[in-house]
Amino acid sequence: MRGNLLQVFCLLGVILGFGFGFLLRATTVITEKLREWMSTPGEVLLNMLKMFAVSLIVTSVLSGVTGLNTKMSRKTAIITGTFICGSTFIVVILAMVLTLTIQPGGEDHEVSSSEEELSNFVLHVMIQDFIRNMVPESFFQAFYEQYKTEIVQIKRKEPGLLLDPTQNVTETKLVGKYVERPNMLGLVIWSFVIGILLNRTGHEARSTVEAIHWINDAIKVMLNWVLWYLPIGVLFLIAEHVLDVPDWAAVLKLTKFVGVVAAGLAIQVLVIFPMIYVVLTKKNPFLIFMQISRALTTAFIIASSAAALPVTLQCCEEKVKIDKKLCRLMLPIVTGINRTGMTVYEVTATIFIAQLYDITLSVGQLIAIGLSSSIVSFGAGGIPATGAVTTILILTAVGLPAKHATILIALEWILDHFTTLVNVLVNVYGVAITNHVWHDDLASLVIVPRAETTYSIKDIEMDLSCLDSDEELISSSPSSHSRSA
Repeated sequence: MRGNLLQVFCLLGVILGFGFGFLLRATTVITEKLREWMSTPGEVLLNMLKMFAVSLIVTSVLSGVTGLNTKMSRKTAIITGTFICGSTFIVVILAMVLTLTIQPGGEDHEVSSSEEELSNFVLHVMIQDFIRNMVPESFFQAFYEQYKTEIVQIKRKEPGLLLDPTQNVTETKLVGKYVERPNMLGLVIWSFVIGILLNRTGHEARSTVEAIHWINDAIKVMLNWVLWYLPIGVLFLIAEHVLDVPDWAAVLKLTKFVGVVAAGLAIQVLVIFPMIYVVLTKKNPFLIFMQISRALTTAFIIASSAAALPVTLQCCEEKVKIDKKLCRLMLPIVTGINRTGMTVYEVTATIFIAQLYDITLSVGQLIAIGLSSSIVSFGAGGIPATGAVTTILILTAVGLPAKHATILIALEWILDHFTTLVNVLVNVYGVAITNHVWHDDLASLVIVPRAETTYSIKDIEMDLSCLDSDEELISSSPSSHSRSA
């Protein structure tokens, strides 16, 4: 209810922002001093979100890795993890290709011959920086600095030709230094590593794991408080946009943005995942649309794949005929983590904002956008708001301007229903493929008596209690295992 109320206030802020901006344009002379006062509330919002952006992503990764259910079979974990990572990687590449090709936020830029000559040289410099940032000197330094090599052109005179000022030779030098920007690549990699090491440490690391979870929960609580200021900040940011827009070409760009997101969603549910399903199972992939139509309708209406989970489970067991044990073990996990529809939206929105600012993204920035979008979508269930708010988190985390992300709030509210439908459908494809390919190996994973009876949604909701994460969070002593047994 509070989340819906916040969405209503945000939409109201968007409407009032447009009205306030048009009113000022029609009745007031726009001075520089007025622009500064109009921008202040929006800057306060962006600064508050920046304060939590990187820390929220890092603690979400740490708490997610250390909070994995230790009762889960290793084989099931590998299969589930492979599906989540593989599907996310596919949709990140898809969204990047579509957005960089269609360019909804800007026009194509011609590349000069001098830039073409330097392209190979620049590429290997970027790869070197990418490798360096994978292993930062300090984990804490990575929160605010990353390594970047600048290519500097220096003109020098050749010896013996000093009398002729035109005889200059251009020399290329590489100048490496740390710049003020979070090293998201290093933070993500080493957050995973630290989380895995804490899990392997066992009971001795329990206090550290609990502290990480407390910090993560505290950040989410503080972010939840900050988000109640979001409608006010959005109102002034939208009004500032209206004052700054010299023409309404932005409307066409927003339309193209919606088209790119819709194309990305359609391609993954009508082409990519059905093709994978056909190759691995030799079955008609579009039968699943009819078999889980009730779950898809529920997810589309309420815009929440988690809330639609009981209906999805019922459809998968009764209509798709997925093994009950596998279905109830794997589907809740992928529903809580794997959100391919949201990932397409976040990647497209982030690159779209960069194009609005006419920023040419480097390879390292694109990788950072893909990683950040994946992580935010993984942890979106624990973030109090989604859409434009998470886009702002990604933009600030990778060092891009976040002001224009507020214009996506109204669009996100509409697109969220479609992205949720895609999330549910892709997850069902993954569970169905797993059931077909590894059915025999996974048949004995969970001790649940077989039954041919039809379960109600209420029964399925009660059965989901056995899939909660361990209270111990990590492997504990033998005595604790005996108590849990």
